[in-house]
Amino acid sequence: MSAASVSPITVCTLWEKDHHKGVATLVNSLVRFGYRGRVWTGYKGDLPAWAAGGVTQADTYIFSTGSGVEVVFVKVPTDLHFAQYKPTWMLRVLEEFEPDAQGVYYFDPDMFVVGAWTFFERWLTFGIAACEDVGYPFNPNHPLALGWRAYASQLGYTHWNEINAYFNSGLVGVSREMRSFLRLWDEVMNAIRRDFGAIEGMRTPARTDLFHRPGQDGFTLATYLTTHPVSWVGPDGMAFERGEWLTVHAYLRKPWRRKVLLDLLVSGEKPDRGARLYWELAGAPIQVESAARIRRHRWLVPLAAFLSRFYQRRG
Repeated sequence: MSAASVSPITVCTLWEKDHHKGVATLVNSLVRFGYRGRVWTGYKGDLPAWAAGGVTQADTYIFSTGSGVEVVFVKVPTDLHFAQYKPTWMLRVLEEFEPDAQGVYYFDPDMFVVGAWTFFERWLTFGIAACEDVGYPFNPNHPLALGWRAYASQLGYTHWNEINAYFNSGLVGVSREMRSFLRLWDEVMNAIRRDFGAIEGMRTPARTDLFHRPGQDGFTLATYLTTHPVSWVGPDGMAFERGEWLTVHAYLRKPWRRKVLLDLLVSGEKPDRGARLYWELAGAPIQVESAARIRRHRWLVPLAAFLSRFYQRRG
């Protein structure tokens, strides 16, 4: 890679099992919208077949896309669910792997970037980058927010931001000068596990639990406690509601698992943005699916979308 072309901001993600397919299309989307540099992928399990031909360096495996982006694989020794490991990983990337980077973005591996990379670089000059979640609205007097404030007070935190938002931790950006936010987030996650117990999945059975989704609840709480500015976009930043201008988050059905025509006929599910983008991006520069499957899905997805205008499954 030419040093002149590399972004001053680096990128990372975490994945396991078949989420490597999402990593490939995330990288392809980053290439399309101007990112050049390394994508640090912490993982559990085995390396994907699409990364064959890479080079092992110390404890990393580096795969070049040939398009100005290198995907660096680092096996992560943790039993935590990756939703709870994000601040630790982002800190490792900034302090251990990319000590000269001016900042770092984390993207979940089921996301696609659809906005210019220069926007992301500029965004970090305004503060911690965050995106509102689609799950439910929050306000400073929400009983959970007040419960978090009381808990934070017990832990000894005194600063509190009156932020009228709840955030999705699938997109987080932090500049190097604000990396103390990552330590704060990590402290919050450690306290939640100590006081409420570690959970194996992403959530507890009930939203009435003080920390129902520890990863996202902990991230949101950290934004309420930080002294750094927080700059956030609405749910449209992940295409949860209207628009498709920054990222698309395939948070419900993973597009690589879907059978778009069968889904429509059996359950009435029409192809969503994630399904369209996955098959649009699955071929280059990283080819994660066979050429035949890509060709087939590139006509199946619009066909299913067209048929969904007329077909409705009867219960």
